[in-house]
Amino acid sequence: MEAPHFQTLIENLEYDTIYHEHLSYLSLKPMVPFFKKFGFEVFDVHKQNIHGGSFRVFVGRKGKHKVEPAVAKTLKEEAASGLHSEKTLRQFAKNVEKNRAELLWLLRDLKHKGKSIVAVSAPAKGMTLLNYAKIGGETLDFVTEKSTLKIGRFTPGSHIPVLPDSELLAKKPDYALLLAWNFAPEIMANLKEYVKKGGRFIIPIPKPRIVSA
Repeated sequence: MEAPHFQTLIENLEYDTIYHEHLSYLSLKPMVPFFKKFGFEVFDVHKQNIHGGSFRVFVGRKGKHKVEPAVAKTLKEEAASGLHSEKTLRQFAKNVEKNRAELLWLLRDLKHKGKSIVAVSAPAKGMTLLNYAKIGGETLDFVTEKSTLKIGRFTPGSHIPVLPDSELLAKKPDYALLLAWNFAPEIMANLKEYVKKGGRFIIPIPKPRIVSA
């Protein structure tokens, strides 16, 4: 199986990936005893970069496969991170609140200076972020998308119009909040003309920051 790794979610503050379609957040530690109950064992783990940090877990009948060192290594890394302690999760909650405050300060400061801001891409995680931080049309002029299913509609909750990516070049906003931050290099490469015309991106996770390329 492959899924986002809970350790990466916590360490990189990927709180916007927590929403109704994701019913569980997986780590390796509870998987080991779970599969053991049914005569299975985890015999390998591969780390993946997709979706902000995922892991691919290999499971088979006990004794049928060589157990790779990656299993013990991953368990050790999870333990060292304090992933399963209440203290870690409470600190995560505080860090989330701090991220929201920093992002709002950055956006409001730019607006105070007369800068125009839009958002790029409208994934589910982006809608989670906008609604949690209470970012709406007072801050973002519009949201752009490649998906024709979303263009011409509005963001749920914040009700910001969704326009095609071409509007970035037509309207030339000063800044673009990159909501699909897990695909930042790809999206910025696709929108390099926007950067050439002076546009800059804001990446919100794990720490709000402005990038020009």
